[in-house]
Amino acid sequence: MSNGIWIAASGARSHMTAMDATANNVANATSTAFRAEQTLFQEHLIDAGRAGASRDVMRYSGVAEVATDITAGPIRVTNRKLDFAIRDQAFFAVMTPNGERYTRAGNLHVNANGAVTLQDGTAVLNTARRPIMVPHGNPGAAAVNGEGAIEVDGEPVGQLRFVRFNDVRALEREGHFLFRATPASGPAQPVAVQLETEALEMSNVSVVKGMTDMVTTTRTFDALEQIIDAFRQVDQRAANDLMRKR
Repeated sequence: MSNGIWIAASGARSHMTAMDATANNVANATSTAFRAEQTLFQEHLIDAGRAGASRDVMRYSGVAEVATDITAGPIRVTNRKLDFAIRDQAFFAVMTPNGERYTRAGNLHVNANGAVTLQDGTAVLNTARRPIMVPHGNPGAAAVNGEGAIEVDGEPVGQLRFVRFNDVRALEREGHFLFRATPASGPAQPVAVQLETEALEMSNVSVVKGMTDMVTTTRTFDALEQIIDAFRQVDQRAANDLMRKR
């Protein structure tokens, strides 16, 4: 079998990964604080020669990583008291079944038990790493102030735990809007922030760019499929010619 078919196949596989990332970006173009994924390609050089034979170096395409675009998204005013947007690269802490995680999705809610949560019910933590609770009977009066404190009728009931990291790019994504600290990112470090209240940070995905990338990736993948088919036909003809000569 021709070596070229494997080179083309490696490119097709890489573009499938890129298509998955791009499709996920477009699907979350309206998700609060969603950060786009960027596929970074890498060329691999492989020595394909055998001992005593001429040596060829083949170039294979691969995905080095699917990185997170840390660019902040645009801010949209909502006029909702429990909405906020973070102006810098900080995150706030929440508690999941897998431990403490970090997000920028500032559309908070108060559940039936009085706990302050994300939209999916994940508990929001205070500076003591405990869930923030709103006194029963008055959840509608809860609001977030410019320093990140939850207030009820102007009285603070809890301060959100805001953190930063040495390398934001090294955070590991979990789901659409949660991130996990890694050894490369460094531990979460408490930080003071200023918030844009009654507003939300939107996704940093450009729908136009996403659709353009999908078209480009699809066309490249189709071209690689045609190359693979061409190599397959060449191999088939070579095999048939060899059989006839015998």
